[in-house]
Formats: sequence, structure tokens, C-alpha cells
Amino acid sequence: MQGLVLATCDRALGPSGAAPEWVHLLPDGKMTGRDGRSFELADPQGLVLAFQSGGIDLPIDYEHQNDKPEARLSGPVPAAGWIKELKADESGLWGRVEWTATAREMISRKEYRYLSPSFLFHPKTRQIVRLKGAGLVHNPNLHLTALASQETDMPPESPQKPAPSQKPAPDDLGPALAKLLGLPPEASPKDLLAKLVERLTGEPDPAKFMPVAAVQKMLSSRRAEMAEVNDGRAKEKVRAAVQAGYITRGMQDWALALCRSDEASFDEFLTGVGPTFAHFSQRPSVSGRTAPDRFGHAAQSESETEAAICSQLGLKPGTLASS
Repeated sequence: MQGLVLATCDRALGPSGAAPEWVHLLPDGKMTGRDGRSFELADPQGLVLAFQSGGIDLPIDYEHQNDKPEARLSGPVPAAGWIKELKADESGLWGRVEWTATAREMISRKEYRYLSPSFLFHPKTRQIVRLKGAGLVHNPNLHLTALASQETDMPPESPQKPAPSQKPAPDDLGPALAKLLGLPPEASPKDLLAKLVERLTGEPDPAKFMPVAAVQKMLSSRRAEMAEVNDGRAKEKVRAAVQAGYITRGMQDWALALCRSDEASFDEFLTGVGPTFAHFSQRPSVSGRTAPDRFGHAAQSESETEAAICSQLGLKPGTLASS
């Protein structure tokens, strides 16, 4: 059996291939399309009664243009025929069609061979609740009778639309979620939910994730190590500065605080001040000057120191020596 819609087999089209008056619209019971979607015709007679109470013929168009908003906006959507009557039997739902002349000619030339019904279904039970019409198509979805074109998604409507939180997920979300969770594509919603709960409440893989507490502890330990290293370096630089005469012992606390908070500023201060107090801890050489210190500066002689002090106090050079 092929996925024919105008009839269940080619012989039903007649020797001349004429368009049939009665067409098989839906098979009875559960059905699954080529795209994997499943539906159920649980109450064929209910669809017949709904059609009769509506009081209007149902349209048959080309390629479901009537179900595509962009097609309706671009211009008229011509009908290929009208469903005038419905009946139900053990094989499903049938419709009596009044074809247009154009559609009859296209069907007779086999330019269209399949009919695909358009309908509304309940989003949870997937049961078909109302027939909207049908469309002549080239690619039917069902293997026995076409349900919808493979490229056309029927709107998930129902007589009473569910609340936004109750809307069903897209048909392709299940397999995609299963792949993400490492489950087979056919995993049931129950298995998907269980795996999600396990991922959200279980212990993370230690090979891929590190607990936040461990990261915080590691960062805290690293900061403590760096602070200890910086403190030791600051103490060593201040000690060397005292020994070289750049600062006095009374300036050590201030210098240590500066070096800890802004080492670059401390280095800049040493460069600018020079070994001003070197004569307090170093003896001059035979030439009257000491050797260069570890910072690359030569210590000042006593006379140079005296001249510097006189200059800062506004005194004439030699005043201190003569007093």
C-alpha cells in the first residue's frame, strides 16, 4: 500500500485516472507519519457530526496554501475542490468531493496524486478533533493515507487552547534533549525527566567540574601566598634601603607600608632621594667617598651632606663646620 490520498490504490482512480468522488481522508485509529509524528482518529463519527453542525463545505487547496499565512497574504488561494459530505466506516473517514475543472484535469494527468487532510488535534492526547479541509500535495506524510505534507507543520490547536505553561514541546525537542542527556532518541518523557533530575541534583563529574567551594579555597590560598611573597620582598627592599642610607631606621615603618601598598612609588622615591643618610652607616674611603651601594648610587661624603643640609636650612656653606 502506498501513501495515496485520492484513493487507497491506483486502481480506485479508474481506467482513465479520473478524480474520484469519494476520497479516503484519514485511517481509523492510531497513525504515524513519515516525519515521526503520531495522531489518533478515535471518534470518526464525531468529526462527521462536527462537519454537519458547521454547515459549510470544507476547502481543498494546493499544497496547504490555506494553512500558510504568507500564502494567504500574497494573494488569492484557489480551491481545487470542496468537501460536500463526510462519512465514517471501519476504514476511517471519507469525504465526497466536488472538484474544480482545473483540479480534475490535473488529477487526470497525474500532476497531483495525493491528498493531505488539514485538521485540529488535542495537544496532549494527539486525538483528531476537527477536520479543517485538505490539500493536493506531492509528498504525503502517512504511508497509507496522507496526513500532512512533510514540509508543513499543522498548528497544535484544540477546541480549548491550553494555558501557555501547558503547551506541548516541539516534536523534535525530545530527541534533541535525549542526545544532550546521553539517552537514545526514543527515550520516553519519563526517562528524560528522571535524567534531568539526576543532572540537577546529583554530584558533578569531578573530571569536568570543580566545586565552587574548592575554587574559592584555592583562590584564597593563592592570594595568601602572593601576599606573603610581596611582604617578604617589601621587607628586604626596606632593609636594603636603610643599610644603603636611603632612609633612616625611624622611617622603616612608613617605608614598609609604602612598599607593600605601592612598590613602584617606593622605588621612585628611592631614585629621587638618593643615599642621603649613607654617612650614618658607612665610613668614607681614602678618597673621601664610599663605594657605590647596591642601588648603584655612591654615598655622599660628610662635606656633601653638610652642604645639602645648609642648602635646605637656607645657610651659607661651611656655617655648620664653623659653629
